[in-house]
Amino acid sequence: MKKYLALVLGVLFTLGFAASAFAIHAEIPAETQSVVAKGATQIKLGGELRFRGEIKNNTDLDENSGVGENTDTSSAYDGRVRIRVQADVSKNTQGVIHLEGGNGLTGDTYTWGSGSTGTIADSGTTTKGTSSFSEGKGYYGFGNGKRGDINILEAWIQHKFTSIPVGIKVGHMPLALGNKLFFDHSKFGDDAIVVFADPTKELHVGLLTIKILEGSPTSADDADAYVGLFVYSPSKGTSISGDVTMADDKRFGGALGPNDNGVHLYNYGLRANTAVGGLGIKADLELQGGKVKRETSEEKFKGFAYLVGLSYKVDPVKLSLDYAYGSGDDNGSDDKEKTFVNALGGSQHYTYVYEYRAASATSSNTSSNTGTGLANTQYIRLGVNGDLTKDLNLDVNLYRLRAVKAAVAAGYDYRAGTSKNIGSELDAKITYKLDKNLVYFVEGGYLWTGKFYDSATVAADDAYAVRHGITLNF
Repeated sequence: MKKYLALVLGVLFTLGFAASAFAIHAEIPAETQSVVAKGATQIKLGGELRFRGEIKNNTDLDENSGVGENTDTSSAYDGRVRIRVQADVSKNTQGVIHLEGGNGLTGDTYTWGSGSTGTIADSGTTTKGTSSFSEGKGYYGFGNGKRGDINILEAWIQHKFTSIPVGIKVGHMPLALGNKLFFDHSKFGDDAIVVFADPTKELHVGLLTIKILEGSPTSADDADAYVGLFVYSPSKGTSISGDVTMADDKRFGGALGPNDNGVHLYNYGLRANTAVGGLGIKADLELQGGKVKRETSEEKFKGFAYLVGLSYKVDPVKLSLDYAYGSGDDNGSDDKEKTFVNALGGSQHYTYVYEYRAASATSSNTSSNTGTGLANTQYIRLGVNGDLTKDLNLDVNLYRLRAVKAAVAAGYDYRAGTSKNIGSELDAKITYKLDKNLVYFVEGGYLWTGKFYDSATVAADDAYAVRHGITLNF
């Protein structure tokens, strides 16, 4: 039965579990300046200011068919502030504190003018009733407020032993796995303990334990993830990596006893990359097992995903062609969950509109469920990236999108569709370097919706989103 799947996927997507296969010590990039502190300690200071504006239209894919489309259009500006301090106390020991200003623990931005986050009149402003304008005295009660909340984005200590090629990293850190098909928490990070080693110049191995959730009697009381991984790089541009991840939620649901329920999800990843001259080849395979255990029933994970890609670079242009596939499930009555389950943060992982902004193929046609990665989705991508001038870069990608299953039996909604045609999408991003560490960009996409989102009587509207912004790193 699939009646428990909404709760299962909700926990996995919201809480997450992961490790980094290619960069176990993944850091959020920032330009830094070094400052010598007392003694031999070196302090590196860095930060970022980013301000963006975005307009979105019909990203809920609600089949307006030309009627009332203005109600589907939204636009807003947002901001983000980051301050990062890195302390290198010796060649083997370092610590990082990285602070970020945004709305809440899972928001990296604050919306300009949002009254719910502090942009309201301060105590020295006199308001009169609830009217915006009163007796010719102007606009009352809004504005004049500080912006965003400051939260810890990174806080970790790392030490490498001198006698053996082993190190340890402890704290809150960004983590991601491979090509980020299964897991990506590089945006906000997780609390983890990492033990890593480099037995040879070519081989890197790691073990991780990640705390997912602790002490929540209404959901998961003791949820953890455990990861083992390796990366073998025999030559420049060539690597083979593998990993095993186990997500263990001992008391999933909270209402039953510790032996009555639980989530035990296994993900097995194997990937390879190589480059021969200007030709690049990559492949990624993710297989899933384990089960959801309930008081009277069990459900087995049977999802999988894969990605294969080619790229060819002839300066100043790089051409790329990818095919990606993530399994889906259209049977809500058996004991198998065949949808590819993943835990992805709120970043763009391929398309700007379909995966990042619009309702995905695991949703009903009126829901806006984003960030589900390759779940019940397959695509072909043709990309072109090149430097038009020294300071101007253009990145264009064309996608052909299809659902694996037309009718969706997923944890979010049930959609009894008849077509697998999600549609086609054209994405583009142009980046211009205005000055050292100062970048202006325009990005967005247009989704020509297919019959997957159509109802019996109405065809879904196309969707688009466009965003521009300016970023200063220091």
